[in-house]
Formats: sequence, structure tokens, C-alpha cells
Amino acid sequence: MAKHYGGVSADSDDKGTSAYKALSAGFNAVLGAGRSEDRQYARLEARGFYWTASESDSANGFYYNFGRGGQTLHRQNGGEKERAFSVR
Repeated sequence: MAKHYGGVSADSDDKGTSAYKALSAGFNAVLGAGRSEDRQYARLEARGFYWTASESDSANGFYYNFGRGGQTLHRQNGGEKERAFSVR
């Protein structure tokens, strides 16, 4: 989906801004952040983390990071499953 709307920060000319804007509206991405190491939710309304179907290993996976401040979309690996990111 991200590629269709211009790509994520690592593979787009605009650092994922077009994909962020399109998916925030059409996908209705909620900026719900995730759990921190102390088991509290952090970065509410500043970041939206969404798991992909791809794992790095049994304890970690790839995820999309919607960053409100820079209005950018990132695809990242190494997300610890304990962080309780969103699923859509």
C-alpha cells in the first residue's frame, strides 16, 4: 500500500510524506503508539505503529511507523512484539 502512494521514507523522494498523508486519511491510521519497556503506553497521538505480516525473528517483526511531527511514513524492522503495536 505504501508503495502505491509514493513509498516510505527510505525509498521515496519526499521521505514518505505523500504516503503518510494518503494513508492517514484513507487507511484512517490512529496514532496509538505502543507500550514502552515499563509497560506504559507512550507517544500517544504522536506516532502510530502498525505491524506488518513479516517477522524479523520469533520475538521481533517489521512495522510501519506513522510520524505525526514530520508527517512521514517509515517501514522498520526489529519491533519487539511485546510493544503491543496496532494491527489493522
